[in-house]
Amino acid sequence: MDAALSDLLRAVGEGFEGDADAAAGAFHEDAVLVSAGQPPLHGRDAITGWFQAFGGRRERFSVADVLRDGDRVAVEYAVAFRADAHAYARHGIALLRLRDGSISSWRGVEVEAEEDLSPWGGD
Repeated sequence: MDAALSDLLRAVGEGFEGDADAAAGAFHEDAVLVSAGQPPLHGRDAITGWFQAFGGRRERFSVADVLRDGDRVAVEYAVAFRADAHAYARHGIALLRLRDGSISSWRGVEVEAEEDLSPWGGD
């Protein structure tokens, strides 16, 4: 994975971990974000608001795999979070389009499952 794409995904991860402004910087100003089952979000401001919902449950973002073909990128990722004495992860696949060095489209689907508590030091 090239450094520019790595930086974009790092910023997205920071968004899932609570820094919505970092994530917003990875998206083009007129980007579209679609998360399965939710209405599409249009524009950086709406996407920033979506990321602001994260960060309150001690999230951890990780990337398992990335495939790239020009301006098209497929990302396999997980967002693990802890709520009470349980940990969960949202495992996802997102199809991205890049434009002018930023993400112009994010179309993702996620599945939630219980997760190991060890990233938070057990229970």
